[in-house]
Amino acid sequence: MKKNQILTLHLKHIRLPLDNRFSRQIQLLIQKSLEIHNLKYKKQKKIVEGFNNTARAIIEGLYQVYGTRNVNCGLGLPTSKGGYGEKPHQIKDHSHTVVIRIIEALELLGWVTRKRGFKNKEGKNFPTSIRAIGELLDFFEKSKFVWREMGPIKRDVIVLKGYDKETRAKEIISFKDNNQIRKWRKNLQAYNHFLTQNAICLNRDKFHIDALVRKMSDQSYQVDWMFGEKKKKPRIFNFLHVQLRRIFARGRFDCGGRFYGGWWQFIPSEYRRYITINGLPTIEADYSELHPRLMYLNAGLEFPDGDLYDIGLRYDGIEYNKDVEPYKTSRPIIKTFINATINDDRGKFKLHGTDYKKLKMTPKELENLVVKRHPIIKDIKGKGLGLQFQFIDSQIAEKVMVEMMNRGKVCLPVHDSFICQEEYEEELRELMHEAYVEIIKDIPKIKESERAKVDFEQPFYPNGTIDLTYTKNYYKDDTQTEFLSTFLEFKKGSNRSP
Repeated sequence: MKKNQILTLHLKHIRLPLDNRFSRQIQLLIQKSLEIHNLKYKKQKKIVEGFNNTARAIIEGLYQVYGTRNVNCGLGLPTSKGGYGEKPHQIKDHSHTVVIRIIEALELLGWVTRKRGFKNKEGKNFPTSIRAIGELLDFFEKSKFVWREMGPIKRDVIVLKGYDKETRAKEIISFKDNNQIRKWRKNLQAYNHFLTQNAICLNRDKFHIDALVRKMSDQSYQVDWMFGEKKKKPRIFNFLHVQLRRIFARGRFDCGGRFYGGWWQFIPSEYRRYITINGLPTIEADYSELHPRLMYLNAGLEFPDGDLYDIGLRYDGIEYNKDVEPYKTSRPIIKTFINATINDDRGKFKLHGTDYKKLKMTPKELENLVVKRHPIIKDIKGKGLGLQFQFIDSQIAEKVMVEMMNRGKVCLPVHDSFICQEEYEEELRELMHEAYVEIIKDIPKIKESERAKVDFEQPFYPNGTIDLTYTKNYYKDDTQTEFLSTFLEFKKGSNRSP
C-alpha cells in the first residue's frame, strides 16, 4: 500500500466491549509506562485511572485492527496536542500526554510497530498508526477473533453536519435538543444495544474473506450506494462494528438522517447474500425505484408507466427485460446515474468512463435519454433534493428497525433495504409496506427478496457417507465458526437464547 493509501481505525472510533480479555496485558503496559516516567502508582489515583482507560482503549483498538485481517491497517493515534480536546474532530476521552506515554511503553515492550503520521499532497493529515507485533500479536493469535458484547457508543449517536458552500467542507456542528431528537436518540441507543446482543457475520470461507479485505483496502474502493470520485476510499471490515449513528446534513434535521456504521453497509452488495444473523441465513428486501418515485410524488406528478430505469435504450432489437442481458448489465449503470443525479447538489455527476463504454454512448447521449424519459430531472438537477428524500427513507427505516426490534428480531438497514433472517421475511415485507404507506401516503413497490448463499457444500463419499476429514479441514480456520461459537457459548452461559 502506498504512503497516501494508509488505512487506519482511529482511536476516537474504538468502542469497548463489556468484558476485559486483556487485563494482564493492560496492567503490564501501565506498569511499564509508570516505570518509564517514575510516576507513583498508589499515590496518584487519578493518573492511574487515566492510564488504565487509555491503555485499555489502545489494546482493544489494536485487537480490533487485528480483527480486520488487513496487514496494512493500523490504529490511528494523533501525536500532536491539536488532536485532543473538546471539538468534534478531536479526541476528548484521552489525554495527549497519556497516549504518548502508552505508545512509548508499547514500543519498549516490543508490542507494536509504528508508522509516523504525515500530510499528503492535498493537505489531508494522516495520524501516526500502530500495529501489534511480538508477544501482543501472539496473544491475539491465540485468542483468535471472537464475538464480544460491546458497550455503548460514547459519542452522540445523533450527528448533525454543516456545509460550507465555498469550501464544500462538511463538519460536525453542535445543536440544541428537542423532543423529536431525544426520541431519535433513545430509539437508536436501544437498537444499538439490541444489535450487540447478536452475532452478525459472513458465511464465507477464508479465501473469500481475504479477497474481500483486499478489495475493500484499495484506494479506489467505492461502496455501491455512494456516488462520485470523492467517495472512493479504503474501508475497514470488522464483525464487531455493528452499532450505528444517525447523520443529518446541511445543518438541518430534515436532510439526510440515514443510519451509518454497520460493517454490512460497506461490503460489496454481492457479499451481502452471505450475511448470517446468529448463524442463520438471511434475505434482503429492498424498495424498488424509491427516489425516482419520491421525485414524482414531491412534484405532484403521476409515475410514468413501466420500469423507471428503462430509458428506451435498446440493443439489436432485443425486447427490454431487466433480468436478461444486455439490460441486466446496463440497468444498474442507468440506475446509478439517475439516483446520483437526483442526489447530486452540484449537478456535475458523471459516471466512470468504463460505464459509458458499456452503455455504448456518450455522457450527453445518456443524459438526453434520461431527460426524455424523466423531464422533471432537468428541473431538479443540482438542487440536492436527494437529501430530503434521504430523510424520508430514514424515517421509514427507523420505523421498520424499531418495530422488528420490539418483536425481538434483528433487521439490518442498508438505507432503503433491510436484511433479516429468512424465517422473518414475510413479517419484514409487511412492516416495510406499512411504514412506507404511513410516511409517504402511497403504495410501495418492493422487489423480490435477495436469497442467501453459502460457499460450503457438504461433500460425500461414493457410498453416501459424509467426508468428515474434508469438512473438518474446511472449517479449521473458518472465521464465522470461531465468531459464532463464542457467541453461542456466551448465550449458553448467560441462559439466554440466541
